[in-house]
Amino acid sequence: MKRLISMVLGITAIALTMPNGAAAQTKLLFSTFFPPAHTLVADVFKPWAAAVKAESNGRVIIEFSPSSLAPPPKQLDMVQKGIADVTGHFSGVTPRRLSTMLISQIPGTVTTSKAMSVALWRTHNKHLAKANELKGTKLLSMFVFPAQMMFGTKDQPISSIADLKKAKIATTPGTSAKAFGAVTSGVVAGPAFRYFSLVSKGMVDAYVAVTPLDVIGFNLANYTKNATDMGDLGTAGSFTLVLNQRKWNGLPAEDKKAVMRVSGENFSRRFAALDRKNKVIKAQLKKKGVAFGNLPGPFANDLRKAFAFVESDWIKTVAKRGVNGAAALQFYRETQRAVVAGK
Repeated sequence: MKRLISMVLGITAIALTMPNGAAAQTKLLFSTFFPPAHTLVADVFKPWAAAVKAESNGRVIIEFSPSSLAPPPKQLDMVQKGIADVTGHFSGVTPRRLSTMLISQIPGTVTTSKAMSVALWRTHNKHLAKANELKGTKLLSMFVFPAQMMFGTKDQPISSIADLKKAKIATTPGTSAKAFGAVTSGVVAGPAFRYFSLVSKGMVDAYVAVTPLDVIGFNLANYTKNATDMGDLGTAGSFTLVLNQRKWNGLPAEDKKAVMRVSGENFSRRFAALDRKNKVIKAQLKKKGVAFGNLPGPFANDLRKAFAFVESDWIKTVAKRGVNGAAALQFYRETQRAVVAGK
């Protein structure tokens, strides 16, 4: 009897010294097409993963695959099928599936990455969620990259509609290609990671739909002469942070709460890190001789007219999914300004 009591006490002592919830530990595989050194991974994804582990007392562990398990357009499918558990999916590569998420790519006022990310999350919850575009996944958060610019490869920037009509422009497929394609037949559409071959060989006069971060990330700096801020015709790329629905369903309620405490708007606010990095990159590009400027007034007015159809087309598209696009867009822009003001 004494031996039995001793064994029970010993087992109890071992159990008490084990990490809390060790038996219920869940590992989630995160796959992204961004390299480990990219500021998105190093300054946002990995700190968030550490926060998930801490908030769940070590019960939920996020591990990163050494390389992407799917190309950018297939990231959402990858998570839906359970090939990976988590990813940050770029909405622009699946525009027909994620049409509501393209709200950030409608030409208009842009602010900071942090403000746009928070605004997109709030807008989704208030206006866009009813479209139910992310079946098979649990939406953990949303985020928006810094404002995109027009980068020129010639000594003089494109400064008029006449210049643009004669130019060859590299752009990503989707909204940007449609917008610039309405002005010039010189659009060359393809994934941004293929810009290098076009730009380095002098095959285009400018490239768009990317940020200063991407100029460095895609090794384009040595071939870039100027950068034009698009002002109130700005656009930005949006992303969704998603988790496989079955994995989410399998998490204990306590762990679900832990994950969401550091996700949602709290995750979106982490994009102040990209604002800081973007500012540093701009300074580096200026030192390399890249001239930064703004759209000339007449050019901006002409582009505003040329790009107007993008907004009206988007409103018509999302209406088919039960979304009041005009109200959503107004809320998105007002919320950006509120976040910038500290609200």
